[in-house]
Parts: sequence; C-alpha cells; structure tokens
Amino acid sequence: MSTSGRASIYKTEGVEESESLSTGLSASLPLYSGKRLEAAIKSAELGIAISKLDFSQAQDDLIYQVVTAYVNALENLATARVDLETEKNLAEHEKMIAAQYDAGAKAKIDLLRAQVETSNALQTAARSHATYEVALTNLAALMSEDSIANLTVEDFETHLKLEEVEKYLSEANENRLDLQADALKIEQGEWLVTSAKSGWLPNVDASVGTDLSGQSRRWHFTPDASAGISASWSIFDSGVTRAEVESAKVEVERLKLAMDADLDSIHEDVVTSHKNLRIALLRLTTTQRAVDLAEEERFIATERYNAGEGILLDVLDAEVALSTAKKNNVSARYDVMRYSFDLAHAVGNTLKALGN
Repeated sequence: MSTSGRASIYKTEGVEESESLSTGLSASLPLYSGKRLEAAIKSAELGIAISKLDFSQAQDDLIYQVVTAYVNALENLATARVDLETEKNLAEHEKMIAAQYDAGAKAKIDLLRAQVETSNALQTAARSHATYEVALTNLAALMSEDSIANLTVEDFETHLKLEEVEKYLSEANENRLDLQADALKIEQGEWLVTSAKSGWLPNVDASVGTDLSGQSRRWHFTPDASAGISASWSIFDSGVTRAEVESAKVEVERLKLAMDADLDSIHEDVVTSHKNLRIALLRLTTTQRAVDLAEEERFIATERYNAGEGILLDVLDAEVALSTAKKNNVSARYDVMRYSFDLAHAVGNTLKALGN
C-alpha cells in the first residue's frame, strides 16, 4: 500500500497566480505468486519452531551436564570417605602395634611397616579429597555459582528394571528434540524448493487507488478512482530459476543426510549407555558381596594377629582388600546412577529421569 501527495503554485503571464493540491492512496494485493509467499510464511513458521526445539535441546544438554557433574562429585566424595576410613583404620593398627612394641610383644619391623602404610594411606586420602574439591569446582562452574557447599552422600537402593534396548531406541526416535528439529529443517528446505520453483510461474496482483485534486480558484476537490489486475511472467531468466531449484534440492538432500547421521549417533549413544548400565547393575551385586567377604577377612586377620597366630602382612593385605572392595562398590553404585542418566538423556527423557 502506498500514498502520495502534491502541492504546487504557478503563475502565467497576464493571469493571476494559481495554487493546486492533490493527494492519492493506492493499495495492491498479491493474488497468485506461484506459492512463493506461502513458502516464505511457512518457512518462517518452521524457523521459529526449529529455534524453540534447539533451545529446549540446549537446556536438556545443560541439565545433563550438571547432573553428570553432580554424580561425579558424589562418587569422588564417597571414594574420599573410603580412603579416609582406610587411613583411620591403619592409624589404629599403628597405635596398637606401637603399644605392643613398647611392651616388647611386637618386632620393630612390624611397627615400621604399619607407619609406612599409614603414611601412604594418608597421601591417598589427601589426593581423593583434592579430586572431590575439583569436582565441586566443576559443578559450581556449570551452575554459574562461585562455590558449592559440601555434598552429602546417602545410601540408595536400586530398583531399576532394564528393558530391552529396542524399547529405548524407539523412545529416542520419538522423543529426541534434535531429531524433531532435523525433520522440520527438511520440511523447511522442501518449502524453499517450492519457493524457488515459483520463478517459473506468473505473479498476479490486484491494485486499487484513488486521487483527490483541486485548485485555489474554487478549492473544489475532484475524486479519481482506479482498479486493476496486473500479471508478470519471466519466461526467459538465463537458467537462474533452474539453478536456484537445483541448489534448494541439494540442500534438502544434505539435511536428510545430516538427520541420518544424527540418528545413527543417537542410536549409538542409546546402545552404549544401555550396555554400560546393564554391566553396572551386575557389578553392583558382585561388589557388595565382595565388601561383605573383605570385612570378614579383615576381622579374622586382625584377631589372629592380636592373638599372636598371624602376621602383620595378612592384616595389611586384608585392609587394602577391603578398601579396594568398597571403592569398587562405590564405583558400581555411581555408575548405575550415571549410566541411568546417560540412557535417559540418549532417549530424550532427562527431565523425566530427574523426576523419578
């Protein structure tokens, strides 16, 4: 739509000065554009939908990163506590042996060995705590916090029923936001092909307009209205339209290949996390059994040594075995949690997993 106006003053020799004024308004409406306008509107709508999906997927990825960092910090804390407990147990052994050595019941070599093991355990505990502090820093950075207070480790029971991997693959096909965005990008590309093909078709527009004009002698305005339909058709464009159509078609094929690649990557993530979770669940059962056996072994070795029937090496080996069993159990426990979130993220259910 457009408007125009004009005012003028003119004088002819021997004739008095005269003024004139005119104004006009016109509007046009496209009747047919070969679907070029429809394609532009639909492409813009799809662009908005794609942006929303991309934003939601970015949010989901960030939540997954925060959850993963949180689980890592919890595992590091649990591991540090096991190492600290081991250091305390060895320190108790050292104190006991030192008292027995002072009483002449134990050899100095036992005391020296106990002191060395306590010192080593202290270094291990210090390194574990430092690793936990680094994990807290990483978590704080992801959450845009300056720092995070110490976390709390709580025992948890796992009642997870793992389905067949095909179920999770099907869920990923339906739920993944990036796959939905890929499908919309392909649809958007097909509309661009339609828009490019409009170059072979005519454009038809309807137009209406009106003008008002008058002169100063009477200032009587005279209306003038017009209406019409115009058509234009570029028949010869030196192959420009064909090139644009072919370019748009190639882009659609590229988008389809990109979606196939994304689908393959997502399926790989689903299968990998499913396998990891299945193995972690098996490890959780076996490592808990190993902890029970290691605790019994340590008790027997300690009692035999205190009774003078065993040697210090048996006690130290039992203590190390118990520490290893506990840390393996910690690893299995948090692997179950970690891989559960990995699988949930791979199928597009991160927020649902947090709700559970």
